[in-house]
Amino acid sequence: MPNLSGFQFVRFAGRAALNLAFKRVLAMSLEVTHSCNCHCKHCDKGGMIPGERLAPPQRFGKLVRQLKPVVAQISGGEPLLRKDILEIAREVKSGNGLPYLVFVTNARLLTEEKYLALKAAGVDEFSISLDYPDERHDENRGTPGLYRHLSELLPVLAAYGKQDITLISVIREDNLEDLPALAEHALKWNVLINFSAYTPLRTQDRSKSVRPEQLKLLRKQINYLIDFKRKTGRIFTTESTLNRYYDFFAAGSYIPNCRAGIRSLVVNPDGRLAPCAMQHVSF
Repeated sequence: MPNLSGFQFVRFAGRAALNLAFKRVLAMSLEVTHSCNCHCKHCDKGGMIPGERLAPPQRFGKLVRQLKPVVAQISGGEPLLRKDILEIAREVKSGNGLPYLVFVTNARLLTEEKYLALKAAGVDEFSISLDYPDERHDENRGTPGLYRHLSELLPVLAAYGKQDITLISVIREDNLEDLPALAEHALKWNVLINFSAYTPLRTQDRSKSVRPEQLKLLRKQINYLIDFKRKTGRIFTTESTLNRYYDFFAAGSYIPNCRAGIRSLVVNPDGRLAPCAMQHVSF
């Protein structure tokens, strides 16, 4: 949560403490559609889903009010494909400012006008994917011109001064060399960046995981990112999390005691709940 006032922080911290005490979830991911206008090589989504069953905005709002998460993210697929996306955001965001609402998008359909409309509907933060620091991003997502679109749009949105744009980059075997350049894009575009670790759970493809012979390079790059974070403040990922990514890959892309389904929940496009976005199980 990069842009919280002192009062907001106290309010969110209070709800987090209550949720922990009463064993309620802290975060919910609302996957409002599984259709997507990209075809990412590291993801199991891609393309349109004819006849997809979509829950109405009220279903997502009702679940959020019942479960009271501290953070909710609207994601997909690509959430901007839904024509009622503004209504979904309004339904999810309550009058007291909770939950903290994150909008996850590849930004192909994002414009300045849509950004402003989503902000007015209650979105606090935009998480926008960036796989490579150049046009390889387009190739990975099967979407020509996407990198150029980001490079032109994001500085415009950042100029509003809301500090609400965060790039999200997945660490993989084929972009290890690019991690410093990805971090430097946060400075270049005046935004933040958050790193995650590739997992084969979505696609069952282990070829994109960091290989044992790459661990030395991974350690070097993580040290660089930690130093970059200390100097610039542009990396949202905590130092402890960055270090855990090394442990994750060193252990063969595995860390025990996952809290998915306990600390977080997923809502599928049809309104059913699931413990994790990486496993196709609903209840």
